[in-house]
Amino acid sequence: QVPAEGLVSLRAFQATRRSVGPLSMSRHRTTAAVLLVLLSTWALAGTAGAAVPRLIFPVIGKTVYWDDFGAPRPSGGHQGNDIVADKRTPVVAVVLGRLVKYKSSRNAGCMLYLYGRSGTTYMYIHLNNDLTLRNDNRGGCKNGVAFAPGLVSNQRVRPGELIGYVGDSGDANGIMSHLHFEVHPNGGRAVSPYRHLRRGY
Repeated sequence: QVPAEGLVSLRAFQATRRSVGPLSMSRHRTTAAVLLVLLSTWALAGTAGAAVPRLIFPVIGKTVYWDDFGAPRPSGGHQGNDIVADKRTPVVAVVLGRLVKYKSSRNAGCMLYLYGRSGTTYMYIHLNNDLTLRNDNRGGCKNGVAFAPGLVSNQRVRPGELIGYVGDSGDANGIMSHLHFEVHPNGGRAVSPYRHLRRGY
């Protein structure tokens, strides 16, 4: 049996616990939820960074580029970095992987997807479609014009291997020749290629 004074103390303790219990538990749940979100974000960021190996710079020649990832565009935020170079400047594979050619995008024009062995996908957009150094649009998305001679879809390529040429196809037509370059870690959402380009060799 609990003595009367002990019973009063026990009841007071239970009443106090009931009044602050949910608040205290709510704080713990909120803290746990915030920690879980932060840990998930850090884990995803770490995974995205880990999935992108050091790469070879994609354009062989004089270039100008800056971190324009996320810059406003009519279709939304810019999903890559524009590497400005002279028309028909050679474009190379940045990593070991498998290439797929795309020829029918109105916005992207002539483009290549490079599926890297690490799981990262690299996109090469606005490749050349001109037969001359003028903006004649007569070459199309063909080997020797947009793509390297003899290149076939699903071909395995080595880092530094010629795969195409800088141009202004698609919605870059007549604006300025450049390679729009995208990086998609684990085949997912695009991330800024800038730091990877800066580390490129």
